[in-house]
Amino acid sequence: MSRTVLIVEGHPTYFCSHRLPWARRAAAEGYDVHVTALKTGGEERVRDEGFPFHPIAEGERGRNLVSELGLIVRLGRLLRRLNPDLAHFITLRAVLYGALPARLVGVPAVLNSVTGLGVLFARDGATTRALRWGVVQALRVALAHPNQRATFQNPDDAALFTSRGLVRDDAALVTAGSGVDPERFACAPEPPVRDKGPVVMLPTRLLWPKGLGVFANAARRLRARDTRARFVIVGGTDPENPASAPKTTLRAWHRAGLVEWWGPQQPKDMPDVLRQAHVVCLPSHYREGVPRVLLEAAATGRPVVTTDVPGCREIVHHGENGFLVPPKAPGVLADRIGQLLADRALRREMGTNGRARVVENFTAAQVAARITQAYGRLLAAAP
Repeated sequence: MSRTVLIVEGHPTYFCSHRLPWARRAAAEGYDVHVTALKTGGEERVRDEGFPFHPIAEGERGRNLVSELGLIVRLGRLLRRLNPDLAHFITLRAVLYGALPARLVGVPAVLNSVTGLGVLFARDGATTRALRWGVVQALRVALAHPNQRATFQNPDDAALFTSRGLVRDDAALVTAGSGVDPERFACAPEPPVRDKGPVVMLPTRLLWPKGLGVFANAARRLRARDTRARFVIVGGTDPENPASAPKTTLRAWHRAGLVEWWGPQQPKDMPDVLRQAHVVCLPSHYREGVPRVLLEAAATGRPVVTTDVPGCREIVHHGENGFLVPPKAPGVLADRIGQLLADRALRREMGTNGRARVVENFTAAQVAARITQAYGRLLAAAP
């Protein structure tokens, strides 16, 4: 008899870009997989992949408490109507919004996937601390389902939840991020160095906590040393996020010749985009899950320079497949980038090591197998 699984994602496009291997594996094992999301946009792509999509969101994100409560109510109604055997909530927001309604309507099994904690658990101002306390209290209520497990993309996040008593040790599972397809992101030799020099690429959403300012500062320092290189930012803005960098800033940097802004790229084009890089950089200074783009960069054989923060340090072994630098340290970042720019053999060696690390530990197939294994265990324990 087929078991029904409802996947509740943050955004439909993230389901297509990050979770398809999970859903496909579950479907191949006989699960009837349905999808919904807390934001709008890209719903037809989900349906085109063969999965029923149930709309509950009315926009990108609610701007007030009433609209957010309405979203929670609609999610609860969907859970009651669909009556899934298992609900899988992906992202912290989905967990907060969905876990309690799942308990109230009697969903027999719940898997909560925390894909990163972001700025809320990285900053330490009074307002942030108060908000963090409130979120933790809400999680205590949400994560009290009698038959639930939680997945985390790095051991730091898992330790935070277990140490605060939010999740039992035996109910916490660490996966290798969302994984990556090593065949799609095939390893390729670095491109020839053109007149302007090697390409140092920052591929990310244009959010200040991702290290945009640090990257620009490092580029400025390296240019002052007469380092020949192209500093490239790839990604789009996120207008609904208060931490989003304005397009005017990126365009000003571009006009000044400090960095090139290539804008947002389609997911299908990212293998070719990353292969144009000689070095890939992500100087994030907040808690990542495991940044998918760094897995993709390593899979294509590119050395990575990133920060020594939860999530990022899961990918890079310092000195083996890249470098780890302190957060908000543009001088150190510039030094490490400069070291790689000056040494083609080191870039090649680190790129080879990174590819091997991804194939061994971070494939999408490996993660999908762990997710569906969790489904099976939860359903076996369901009343």
